Amino acid sequence: LTEELLAEGLAREVVSRVQRLRREVGLEVSDRIRLAVAGSESLEEVVRSHRDRIGGETLALEIETGVAAAAGHEHVHELEIDGERVTVALSRVVTVSEGA
Repeated sequence: LTEELLAEGLAREVVSRVQRLRREVGLEVSDRIRLAVAGSESLEEVVRSHRDRIGGETLALEIETGVAAAAGHEHVHELEIDGERVTVALSRVVTVSEGA
């Protein structure tokens, strides 16, 4: 497998885990989120390079990487992805129409 294919597979796994977490924390299918992912530099680089795809599939309006980015989110979860400890943090975004 090429590095590109491995990165795409890892990005798909991140999407899958985020989708599962969305369900576990009770978010609606249409809820927009803020997302943070912290792990190894290589994992964070995959998240950054596949940001548009991950955001589109998880409805994340904002995606950040790094340990500091996970602070302040409503839901913070420690996971294992490909044998690596990863922190995934997300918060529901209140839209303008909801806030009115």
